[in-house]
Amino acid sequence: MPNSVILPQWLDDIIFNEYKAVYEPRPEDVMSNADKDYDFAKLYLGTYFPRSYAESYCIWGKLLENKNYCKVMDEYSELNILDFCCGTGGEIFGVISILHERLPNLRSIHIDAFDANPDYIRFLFHLSEKFNDNIDIRINPQCFYIETEQNLQDLVNSTNTLYHIVMSCKALNEFIQHDVFPNENIYEKIARTFLPCLDKKGLLLISDLSHKDQKKGVFYPEIMNKGFNSLIRSDNSYRSLYPYPCFFHEHQCPGCYMQDIVYVSHSRRLKDISKIVYRIIGKLDFVEKMMSGVSSQQLCRANFSNADKTIPYQSK
Repeated sequence: MPNSVILPQWLDDIIFNEYKAVYEPRPEDVMSNADKDYDFAKLYLGTYFPRSYAESYCIWGKLLENKNYCKVMDEYSELNILDFCCGTGGEIFGVISILHERLPNLRSIHIDAFDANPDYIRFLFHLSEKFNDNIDIRINPQCFYIETEQNLQDLVNSTNTLYHIVMSCKALNEFIQHDVFPNENIYEKIARTFLPCLDKKGLLLISDLSHKDQKKGVFYPEIMNKGFNSLIRSDNSYRSLYPYPCFFHEHQCPGCYMQDIVYVSHSRRLKDISKIVYRIIGKLDFVEKMMSGVSSQQLCRANFSNADKTIPYQSK
């Protein structure tokens, strides 16, 4: 699965021509998104929506190369997806695109999408009305602000289904930066919150930025991996499915730094680069079935100290 994606022309036209979105990377300003105004939302849509689209398209594309998983998913005619901290929805459109391409029996996708920024949600709502395809796409965008345990539980309680995919993409670093749940590992906490929402064949994807948190002086991939490893070691109901080395080494992993690189091209930028980290987790029995036939000879820094940071995402 190549890590280079072209934003579909119909999306490109709507984002940049109809909605007048702006391509202007401002990494420091996107560290906090809940309070950003409409003008910034247009910048976010033009810069970070395409990146999120490409990341999601590539991540799920890699996973669908797993023949066991692809076969399971192709049995469904309808899928349920939850996106926590969805922003303007780039990752939603990315996963829809790859599912549509790979799963010929798919007829309907229902998506519950939550974010704290009302202008981001507004853009997602209007984009969701633009679908013109042979799949019935129903996106339910909702504005939800999270700063307490009760807020999280209220969000979970507002859902009334089990999901085949739960996602949270490049958002949890904001919780760390703003000291939300400061005494807990946010990746472990969010995983524990949403894993019970999974269907028995469902998967949880959490991705984030791969750079260093300036206040803590620790890289987000290290924090993420320590959190997930702690969860897996304390609850044998779940296992990591991807990257594959995590399945084999998460019980001894010290919290590796790892990074995947994705490129996206659109009318405003050729090969815009995005650097991310992610793990995909599911229920133990399901993950073990999906790993049938996958070689255990997987390299990462947990078993090979000189492994390159991108190796876990390149393993076969």
